[in-house]
Amino acid sequence: MMTTSYISSLSLLNAPRSAAMRLQGEIDRATQEIVSQRYADIGLALGDGVGRSFGLRQNAAEVASLKDGNGVTALRLSASQTALQQMQKAADAQLSSLTGLTADKRVAAMATSSADLLTSLTGLLNSSANGQALFSGTNTDVLPVRADAAATAKAAALKAFEDTFAFPPSDPRAASLTADQIKTFLENTVAAQFSDSNWATTWSQASNTAITSRISLSESATTSVTANETAFRQLAQAAVVAGLGLTGLSADAQGAVSDRVMGLLSKSGAGLVSLQADLGRTQSRLTDANTRLDAQSTLMTQEISRLESVDTVEAKTRLDAATKQLNISYALTAQLQGLSLLKYVA
Repeated sequence: MMTTSYISSLSLLNAPRSAAMRLQGEIDRATQEIVSQRYADIGLALGDGVGRSFGLRQNAAEVASLKDGNGVTALRLSASQTALQQMQKAADAQLSSLTGLTADKRVAAMATSSADLLTSLTGLLNSSANGQALFSGTNTDVLPVRADAAATAKAAALKAFEDTFAFPPSDPRAASLTADQIKTFLENTVAAQFSDSNWATTWSQASNTAITSRISLSESATTSVTANETAFRQLAQAAVVAGLGLTGLSADAQGAVSDRVMGLLSKSGAGLVSLQADLGRTQSRLTDANTRLDAQSTLMTQEISRLESVDTVEAKTRLDAATKQLNISYALTAQLQGLSLLKYVA
């Protein structure tokens, strides 16, 4: 028995429209893959392997972040090295100038240059890079040396002199002081003013804790120097003692003063060289760490590309096929829209 089936013209009209939406999505995906050269939907394309892809991308981002941080660290280390070198040159120049003078002229000469030495030391210790103080340790938002530190320290040393001997350095009686008395005063009373506690009270706002930076995926390093280091205190003490104006002392007592200042300058210079060496080793480690990070970044980029990259030729073939089918679908839709029973009604 013959049966008659009915075909809905609405179904015929909607079918190409549905196909057009699907084809347009395929065109968008293929176009995106050609431009980005990676799958448009990584999860769909890789399935269970998507976790590895995401993990590699997270590690790659961490490596990139470490490289950026190392750039900032390298700048801080370089600026710190420059400041330390300038301090060392200042200490060495002062020591050299005193060495070339006879003993009776040293105290007067050092008194003249002490203010410049203190100004230089304070300015260099208060150096900053990228808006952060270089020698403040972890307190990078504050300058390490107080603005009035040098004046306060000198005033305290002069007061200590008067408290100890019952008269100021300018008093004629100062000529009666022996070398041993002056040596004891400088090595005990004045030196105590540069102890840890007094240095923190009078001079420094720096933290005792230096900055520790993570320079690779598995390595950290100390990447700063604090203003509380012994070398800085020795240089400051030498400048303060030199500026006390002890020219009224006897020749032997003046010799004790110059010996003390020159000894402090020598120790400070050696300490500054040691600090530079420490930072130099850190700079070397940073360079090596960056080399490893570059190698790791290259390997991860290659593996991500292997997992996520598409065959652009195949994607172009899909794009062309989808575009052709879409055009056919549009043409068929236009023809169906033109169908009408009225054309066949007499």
